[in-house]
Amino acid sequence: MKLKYSEKMSNSPPQTEGSSGSHSNSSSEVTFSLESFSKIILHVTKYPQNPVNGLLIRKKKGGSSGDGQVRKLIIQDAIPLLHLCKYTTPMMEMALAQTEQFCKGAGYEIVGYYQANESLKDNSPDFVAGRIADKLAEVNPNILVVMINNESLNSNLECAPFNIYQWSDGKLKTKDTKIVLQPDEDGALSTVSALIQAKVYRNLVDFDNHMDDISQNYWINPTVNEMIEQLSS
Repeated sequence: MKLKYSEKMSNSPPQTEGSSGSHSNSSSEVTFSLESFSKIILHVTKYPQNPVNGLLIRKKKGGSSGDGQVRKLIIQDAIPLLHLCKYTTPMMEMALAQTEQFCKGAGYEIVGYYQANESLKDNSPDFVAGRIADKLAEVNPNILVVMINNESLNSNLECAPFNIYQWSDGKLKTKDTKIVLQPDEDGALSTVSALIQAKVYRNLVDFDNHMDDISQNYWINPTVNEMIEQLSS
């Protein structure tokens, strides 16, 4: 099923359940590979004054669990999308279509969406996160939304600055989620901190950069992958 993102966005925030409502009714464990964790953080770090977003992928597996009760998920990579304006519907349509084609060809599936808001203190999903989650859920009903906690970002990370939601029954619900970092928490945090301090984020390519120079590979980010491997070895 092709991703569809043609409807006009509403300015209304998505329905959410969390601090003032019920949580999703199942606990879960989400594991971030070093590549996926690094690219999310580097994307946000590269554009600290901009809203940024991207997609989370894993190698496709047979079968589907459409009951919304996924308890363990390994996110193998992240694909950075926009930083100029996450509200630009045509650009998001194009990015989603290109990413879907890449995933089909490479044997991946989209399992999540990440977003960092522009304001330092705004860490909640907005109408953009809700609309994209709704569209992605047409393909994968267990889609996750990872919101970046901007206040926890710095060049010496102490934790994964993520708040995790799941799109369920037409709304975003916070999940009782254990976050696991590969190869281990201390190793991942120290590696990504080293990447930030080495300004590796300058080499990160997102979809906006790709549109300026289509020779730049935002799906894989091979240069960043090499630097991650060097600093983690």
